[in-house]
Amino acid sequence: MKSDINLSGITKGFGAFFKRFHVILFFLVVSGSLFVAIAMLLSIISLSSTTAPSSDQAVNGAFDEATINRLKSDESAQATPSGRQSPFVE
Repeated sequence: MKSDINLSGITKGFGAFFKRFHVILFFLVVSGSLFVAIAMLLSIISLSSTTAPSSDQAVNGAFDEATINRLKSDESAQATPSGRQSPFVE
């Protein structure tokens, strides 16, 4: 029984396989890489949309009473182009 391993025969076999199917193997590698990249991006997007519970809280925006009273009592002579008085003019 012969126990010698012929490396040149193995390399010729792999060479013939890659020579015949190189386009298909390239397509499989590229499409697999795109699938992995898209899956990673989708996981990042879904993670970022589920970990922001603080964005649902309402903003506590309130004027103080002094500002409200000053705006109500403003009787300045300056007018906006539409003819109304601007409460933000000093």
